[in-house]
Amino acid sequence: MSITVSAYPTSLFSVLSSTISEIIALHNTQTTEIESGEYIHLDNGVLEKLCNKEFDTLIMDKDALLKTLEEHGATNIVECQGDISCECETFQLDFYKSKNEPYKVRITYHNENGVAELLSNLGNEYSTNAQEISYNKIKERLEYQNLEIEDEEVYEDNTIVLTINLE
Repeated sequence: MSITVSAYPTSLFSVLSSTISEIIALHNTQTTEIESGEYIHLDNGVLEKLCNKEFDTLIMDKDALLKTLEEHGATNIVECQGDISCECETFQLDFYKSKNEPYKVRITYHNENGVAELLSNLGNEYSTNAQEISYNKIKERLEYQNLEIEDEEVYEDNTIVLTINLE
């Protein structure tokens, strides 16, 4: 007897799997400016106010998040009590969460061009990394339980299907 296990890249551990237009709509409804009125001097001498926007995510796995940030070129990554801060492109990202809740991300910037694209790219990369980590954990558990993978397929949409021999 065999059993089939599927790992879907966008529905299993996905983050912000919304379309760009949904991200922009979320972006427009959850705007919070920094109340302290922080400003930065740009290279051209212009003084611009920093903005701060907060987004809900579906990110639960800290390791997949850290891997995603590193692969995306984030710098100054700091982890403190489960919260993660970094600089990514021209944005400051702060990920924080309650115990059993997904991470929220606060993005600080002086120019919002690219916010939706950054969130979309990070979401896609996170989804791939979370799927890879889950896949490796499943394979380890199967090996630990002396179960053999009978067949393994990867579909065009990156869904992974494992058929496991239970005998």
